[in-house]
Amino acid sequence: MSIEPTSIEGSVTPPTSIDSENSGVGASSQANVTTGKRKATPQRLEVWSHFTKIINNEGASKAKCNYCQKEFCCDVKKNGTGSLKYHIGSCKKNPSNVVDPSQGQLVLPRKGVEGGEGHLSTWRFDQDACRKGLAQMIVIDELPFKFVESEVFKKFMFVACLKFHIPSRITMIRDVYQLYLDERVKIKQLLRSSCSRVCLTTDMDFFAKS
Repeated sequence: MSIEPTSIEGSVTPPTSIDSENSGVGASSQANVTTGKRKATPQRLEVWSHFTKIINNEGASKAKCNYCQKEFCCDVKKNGTGSLKYHIGSCKKNPSNVVDPSQGQLVLPRKGVEGGEGHLSTWRFDQDACRKGLAQMIVIDELPFKFVESEVFKKFMFVACLKFHIPSRITMIRDVYQLYLDERVKIKQLLRSSCSRVCLTTDMDFFAKS
């Protein structure tokens, strides 16, 4: 039902009500618009096939590993996916990373590498052996202990070997000291066994400058 417009002092006022049927249609259509939900876009990144996005008790977005159930920060504006990719390659419960420790890989060492050139041998990943080799590199090249915490070294190890857990500079100090203790024991055993004469050589130019 509608009311005809009335004229006051020559002016025409608009209708004060509209048809009830049209009102119901407009209200229902507006309700459908406001209550409609946007469809969630699928996660296209390959990394999300190994993680599940959850919301913790504090309301923060977290990425939960499908294998070890460990949680990582995954806020779109604050965090990237670099830590997630690194965890995929280092997760011990990831089926792709499970390797038989008794089975090694055939390698052919290059010239100058321990084992010689042209001698086929087997190789398997060893965290302790890698840490010992890293300690030897720091001593021989006189590198600072904070070298292991540099972004360049981390990027290199990310490309070279994801399985290697990069130690901190405090851990490297302990490894270098342990390397010194091991070498001292070897020298003592060598002096006690077969050496009858020992020659010590020093760099006198170094002492003169200091």
